[in-house]
Amino acid sequence: MEMPESVDTLKARMHAKIRALGKAGLFLSGTFVRKRRRCGNPACACANGGEPHSAYAVTSKVAGKTKAIYIPVGLADEVEQWTNEYKRIKKLMKEIDELAERVIRLHVPRARAAKRRNAILASTTETSSEP
Repeated sequence: MEMPESVDTLKARMHAKIRALGKAGLFLSGTFVRKRRRCGNPACACANGGEPHSAYAVTSKVAGKTKAIYIPVGLADEVEQWTNEYKRIKKLMKEIDELAERVIRLHVPRARAAKRRNAILASTTETSSEP
């Protein structure tokens, strides 16, 4: 039989995720894109059937349009880690939101149960104190 969730347990899980957010490193929103393309130089090996060059960018939406930022080859690995860190942070924030919603949803039934319990206790003390 599964135990019902407690508010304290949910809040403890939220705090653990918030602590994990505090350990975040550098991050950048967007999607890291790795492309293979020809450079356009007719003397290059890629123009004569050779391997295309690697090109890197980070894409994101700005006002409904996709914006791309060119990433120099020397920064590609580091920027990819930044975008991965952003995804991790975004996932943690979503999990915190879900836990907070569950805490809110638990409040109403528990408050109603406490109100009923207090009403029952009040009615039993009134009947037991009568002579």
